[in-house]
Amino acid sequence: MNCIRNVYNIEGKVSQHIARILLGLFVCTGIFLSGCAGEGAEDGTTFVGGADRHSSPEKGQVKVTFFDVGKGDAILIETMEHSMLIDSGYDDTSEILLSYMEEQSISCLDYLVLTHFDKDHVGGADWMINNLQVKEVLQPDYESDSGQYLEYEWAMEAGGMVPVLVTETMEISFDGVDFLIMPPERGSYEEENDFSLVISMVYGEKSFLFAGDCEKDRLDELMEQEEFALSHDVLKVPHHGRKEKNSEEFLQEVSPSVAVVTNLEEKVADDKVCRMLEDIGTEIYFTGNGTVTCLCDGEKLWFRQESKGIK
Repeated sequence: MNCIRNVYNIEGKVSQHIARILLGLFVCTGIFLSGCAGEGAEDGTTFVGGADRHSSPEKGQVKVTFFDVGKGDAILIETMEHSMLIDSGYDDTSEILLSYMEEQSISCLDYLVLTHFDKDHVGGADWMINNLQVKEVLQPDYESDSGQYLEYEWAMEAGGMVPVLVTETMEISFDGVDFLIMPPERGSYEEENDFSLVISMVYGEKSFLFAGDCEKDRLDELMEQEEFALSHDVLKVPHHGRKEKNSEEFLQEVSPSVAVVTNLEEKVADDKVCRMLEDIGTEIYFTGNGTVTCLCDGEKLWFRQESKGIK
């Protein structure tokens, strides 16, 4: 194991009676902290308990943390031995990510995936590169002239690193978790957001779709591609919940059980997008209300949302 984390296992014998009491207290605490209405769903999704941001994933588990970094993306995927960070938030929210890494004793990232180069996605990349061992950086094949992109480039050069330009669908696997990273299909778009890399993650029976800031043209590409099934259990809603002309068709094809919108507390997703998700029975989380954590064992999903302000 090259990326080292400290994992502490505590063993002890507890009577069945006491165990039941502790379990009950834990579930009640989870209900209080999460603020989610449902206790479960027929598709194996549980909306309380079981997903604690402050604990490391155990063997056979995948932990996905959608950080509250304002209207920006920073999503960490962890197993016991590997990690992938999808986007890095803003420059001035990098401390949120680094504090979490320190708390979890994560000294390196196996992968840093930058979906595109807007400041709310690439802003913290130089901080990750300068403060952690980053084994591999994946990015779309285009350039930007923004200050945040240039800072990322300088950090890469200073570290003697060369990014992987994703020009064809790329497959990555670790600890039984399979990723498909799909690049944009064209060399130019009217909207820079449409350069977004899209990541499909599958673990056991459960699947996650991280859709960057895709707008109309890129959503069309996703609905027309045949490399993976578009239906996923969990969706990182594209472009912070902004409505596109084909949003309804796209959301119906994905048909997620759970959707996560990365947003500011005072600026949630488009009302029409929320209604579209609600109409297909999707549970919606907004990172503007606090960091969202999901734990997956390949068969079930557990979600918890922290109260705003808890770091």
